[in-house]
Amino acid sequence: MNFKFASVALLFVNSIAFAQEVTPRMQLPDWAGKQLDGLSRQESIEVNSRLNPFVWRGNFLGTGKGDLAVLVKDSKSKKEGFVFLSPAKTKPVIVGAGHAIGNGGDDFSWLEMWYVEDKGSQPHSYHDKSVKLRSDGIVVAKEGSASALIYLKAGKTIWQQQGD
Repeated sequence: MNFKFASVALLFVNSIAFAQEVTPRMQLPDWAGKQLDGLSRQESIEVNSRLNPFVWRGNFLGTGKGDLAVLVKDSKSKKEGFVFLSPAKTKPVIVGAGHAIGNGGDDFSWLEMWYVEDKGSQPHSYHDKSVKLRSDGIVVAKEGSASALIYLKAGKTIWQQQGD
C-alpha cells in the first residue's frame, strides 16, 4: 500500500516539475494564433496579457464568425493596443500599438479597463452624436478619467469619445 502511494505521489510531483506554462498566445484558437504570427512578422506585434481579460469575443468586424479583440504590444517600441481578428478571410485591424486613433493616440499603455459594447446599443457620447452600433465595439477606459467607444464602420476604425 505505501509503495503504491509513494509511486503515485512521485508521478504527480514529477508531472508538476515538468509542467509547462500556458502562455496567453497558446490560449487563443489556432486561426487567431496564425493571424498573430503573420502580424508579428510584419509589425512586431505580440500578445499582451497585462489586463485580465486580455481577449474579448464579439462580432467586431461584422463577419458573424466570432471575432476576437486581443491586447497586443509592439515588441520593439513597447507601445500597447489591441487587434481585431476574425476567422473569416478579413484582414486584422490594429488599434494603438503604434497605430494612432482619436484621443487614444498610438500607445494604449494608459488603458486600465476594456469591455465589449453590444451590437444594437446606442452608447451616450458627451462629444459626438450617439450612434447605434451595427456590430460590436470595444469601450476603452482609464478609471476616473476618459473613456471611448471603438468600432468599425465600412472597414474603418472609429473613435467616439464617451467622457472625460
